[in-house]
Amino acid sequence: MKIIVLAGGGHAHLHCLAQFAKKPREDVQLVLISPAPYQYYSGMFSGFTEGVYGLDDIRIDLNQLAKKIGVAFYQDTICSIDPKSRTLTGQQGVTYSYDAVSFDIGSQADIPEALKKYISPIKPNYHFPEQLLKFRESANPVIVGGGASGVELAFSTHAWRMPRQFSAALLFSSGALLSAHGAAASKKVEAIARKKALPFFTDITIEQIDEMSVTASNGDSYPQSGVLWLTGPKSSALFEHSGMPVDRAGFLAVKETLQSTRYPEVFGAGDCVSIDRYPDLAKNGVYAVRQGPVLWDNLLHFLDGEQLASFIPQKRYVAILSTGGGEALLTYGKWSMHGKSAWKLKQLIDRKFMKQYQDLYR
Repeated sequence: MKIIVLAGGGHAHLHCLAQFAKKPREDVQLVLISPAPYQYYSGMFSGFTEGVYGLDDIRIDLNQLAKKIGVAFYQDTICSIDPKSRTLTGQQGVTYSYDAVSFDIGSQADIPEALKKYISPIKPNYHFPEQLLKFRESANPVIVGGGASGVELAFSTHAWRMPRQFSAALLFSSGALLSAHGAAASKKVEAIARKKALPFFTDITIEQIDEMSVTASNGDSYPQSGVLWLTGPKSSALFEHSGMPVDRAGFLAVKETLQSTRYPEVFGAGDCVSIDRYPDLAKNGVYAVRQGPVLWDNLLHFLDGEQLASFIPQKRYVAILSTGGGEALLTYGKWSMHGKSAWKLKQLIDRKFMKQYQDLYR
């Protein structure tokens, strides 16, 4: 009996679980380890913030899923990897053996150490629901980060607050909004923000935070009662502390086969890895979902001594970002569309994504 350990319940690992459910292997024991019994879908965070979705709509019960499909589930956080003995160690010192292991544990918020005590953590994402419910109702919410997650949560928080006569949330970005999506997307989303009266500040960083305010790089201070810091991904310290090959930022270094560049029995996917051939690949759910089929096939091929496939990211992909009030911005390359049709499409895609996994145990 060979043991495959899946550390983390991210997009790629959910695909592995679904494939095992469809076609289990009697010679393979699949083990899932996650720090929380639920995996939350980040694509529906904006809808949850705005009140469109309830808690059960946006989460997958990993414990129930594992029981239903014959997978061993352990609620634990992996703290170290010993590739020589092929063991993992959890928070309480429990060890887990593996013949092959895969990591899909996401990333952490890149928060300056001096500011951490003033910031609401939403990564890992099981912190999200409780923090967001407090945040959206606070007197002066502030969001730092002009990427997709920061912009989407700013719009959804704004949409929830405005009908209730709350003051507007403030959004700060070190560059143009959605700068990673190109100049056309930036121009479009900033125009939408102005139309919806969402206060945003570009080309500004937050330098200081105290109990009552944030101070920006322009020298101005703004009131705050809660801060979401969404400026970009940071790697878990797990890989570097375990002596695993990592990139310059500490993300697990893997080949196109999603294998560690040094240890062939160690795999990884999603935000926690850096693919050596694609070092600048964006860390988002689109690529994590696409990595799922390659990852599962390669885990089995590795155990069977067969040739492994390569993950090749697509150059363009459809991105749909909620802008609140039943509207969304859809982008594909330089083309974009904004309105209710884009929001309905986003709802359809998100619900379909969740249903395929929730149906496995309901």
